[in-house]
Amino acid sequence: MKNLLQYTEKLKHLPRTGWLRYGIENPETVASHSWQMAMMAIQISNQTYGATYDFYKLIKLCLCHDLGESIIGDITPNDKSYTNKEAQETKAIDVIVKDTDLPEIYELYSEYLQNETPEAQLANDLDKLDMFAQALDYEKKYPHKDLSEFKHSAVSHIKTAIGKKILEQLK
Repeated sequence: MKNLLQYTEKLKHLPRTGWLRYGIENPETVASHSWQMAMMAIQISNQTYGATYDFYKLIKLCLCHDLGESIIGDITPNDKSYTNKEAQETKAIDVIVKDTDLPEIYELYSEYLQNETPEAQLANDLDKLDMFAQALDYEKKYPHKDLSEFKHSAVSHIKTAIGKKILEQLK
């Protein structure tokens, strides 16, 4: 447990880089982002969207998808090292799995990255939906900032029917 908490503790204090780039003071952390995704998954599990998902797995995907950032940091598409982010993150996940003796973390990370299962696809959509919702929140707090880049990126990546319905609700 101690080893796992060393990684998760880092995520509780790691600010999301994209918001820092736009001058957002005290932006959300990587952990708060993952937590909000998991809460969205819980909300979805209590509603009827006409699809069957393993919501327990979906919540775990949401909570584990950025765990590698506890080692490599929050790398965005604007960072030079983004071109090899996947390799860096995979190595980081390997280290975390060895340190924590939790091979399920690697399985969840791989499933999220491959984005082939319904749960991974929905988790990826929740990732983008959280970014969209966070941009809306920051635009209210900072009306002089144009965060449309984040909203456009989110909209262009949402693939599932549930994701699209939630996006319409958020707009």
